[in-house]
Amino acid sequence: MNSKELKTCCGGELPAKKVSTVYKNKKLYFCDTPCLDLFNKDPERFLGSTHFRLNFEQLEDA
Repeated sequence: MNSKELKTCCGGELPAKKVSTVYKNKKLYFCDTPCLDLFNKDPERFLGSTHFRLNFEQLEDA
C-alpha cells in the first residue's frame, strides 16, 4: 500500500495531523487521538470491532 492509499482504521481519509501507532509490525493510522486511545486499551478487541474497516494483513509494514 503506498502513501496515496493510506486510510485511517475506520476507512476515512488521513487527517492533516497524522495519529498513528505500530502494532504487530503494521502501521495503523487513526482519525484522532481518542480513537488511538480506544485502540490502546484493547487492540485485539478494536481490530475485531465494526470501527476497524481495513484488512490488517494489507496494512503498511512498520
